[in-house]
Amino acid sequence: MAKDFEAQVNNDVEGTEEIPSMEDLLEETTEVKIGDVVKGEVLTIDENNQLIVGIEGAGVEGVVPFREISASPIESPEEVAKVGDVLDLVVVRQIQDKENGAFLLSRRRLEALKVWDELEEKKENDETITVPVKRVVRGGLVVDAGVRGFIPASMVEDHFVRDFSSYRDQELEVKIVEIDPKENRLILSHREIVAEQNKKLREEKMAEFEEGQIVEGKVARLANFGAFID
Repeated sequence: MAKDFEAQVNNDVEGTEEIPSMEDLLEETTEVKIGDVVKGEVLTIDENNQLIVGIEGAGVEGVVPFREISASPIESPEEVAKVGDVLDLVVVRQIQDKENGAFLLSRRRLEALKVWDELEEKKENDETITVPVKRVVRGGLVVDAGVRGFIPASMVEDHFVRDFSSYRDQELEVKIVEIDPKENRLILSHREIVAEQNKKLREEKMAEFEEGQIVEGKVARLANFGAFID
């Protein structure tokens, strides 16, 4: 009875489904190249907080190191992905030691590419962006614009600033001065924003003044021909 049932199942399979040949399977396999954007299903998260993924259509596995999971700071991979999720990833390089996968992949770099595209569009449209100051370094401020940005000391304010320590953790509105994704270079300016604000403020204040009006002012600077009053 069991043999008859097994034979019937085999007959049903043979009659309804053609088993693909090895050549057919190879033709369906996608070749993975450096720089390709691929889809990877998260198979597991290993003890080093790396994502082990199966590359869709390629029949091979890849690894996403913890530092390559997100462009934003995270404490654990689970904040971004869990087993079974399908992620868009960029192929960074092939791994010689294939114990943890055939290719090194990155989600962070793919996010960065999108950010660079958005920043280039904003520069073309002369738009401003708001960025948090992450570090005060010699020569200026390091900010987070989705990618690392830098505000040189001469572009922070429209006046001389001796100590920038108070700017740490502040958010500044800035204009994009220079952008070069290939060199990972993003130069920003807050000085232009301040200058525009001060110009508008000056115009508004000047409109309030009338000839003969008495106002209070602070001596800003003395010269041999008179005094400058704020």
